[in-house]
Amino acid sequence: MYVSIEAPEINEYPNGFSQYWLKVLFIGSVSFNFQINALATTYVRLVEAALVEYHLGQSKLKEFWSTHTSLNLAAMHRAVSHFESCLSDMHRAINCFTRLRRHKDLPEGLRLALNEEKPRFVADQSSDQLRDIRNEIHHLEELVMDGRLQERQAIALKPVGPETPHPTESNQTVKTNDRLVIAQRELQFSSLATWLTEMGRFAEKIAAYQAPG
Repeated sequence: MYVSIEAPEINEYPNGFSQYWLKVLFIGSVSFNFQINALATTYVRLVEAALVEYHLGQSKLKEFWSTHTSLNLAAMHRAVSHFESCLSDMHRAINCFTRLRRHKDLPEGLRLALNEEKPRFVADQSSDQLRDIRNEIHHLEELVMDGRLQERQAIALKPVGPETPHPTESNQTVKTNDRLVIAQRELQFSSLATWLTEMGRFAEKIAAYQAPG
């Protein structure tokens, strides 16, 4: 069996959003309104964290499938934990972003930057899909504690995908890991990477905004 990991690389933002943190420390926040500053800071921090967790999950998933001398379950467990944290951070960041861009006291320049286009990650279908899979993860503990989790039900998020015949080698297959699944919910890595990259772009817009002096 051949294995393909189709979790796209996110090469943007290798150092996070240092411009934002330096500006907050040495120049000032984006607004005189505390809630706006809290929402902006929390959004940037969570997107930064989600990017780190995505990279770590991707790395551990590759490590699991590239270990041939043993069954490296520790790498798979770490991959699952990193992806769970990534999804949770993204869900929380989207909530902050949605509230921030609609805030009645948002500075006009920042309002224009955040509303000149509607990002895909706040579209109902995208945010609902992310929320639903995040909720499945967080509700698992309740199911375990009160005994409602049944045999053969998922007890964790899983990186999975189809196994298909190899195109040129007989009696061989290709296992493609291209999505995360829990219960009846699934999320393609390609969608996850697209949304997260876009979230990073809006974090950069917040970082680039210069409040009037």
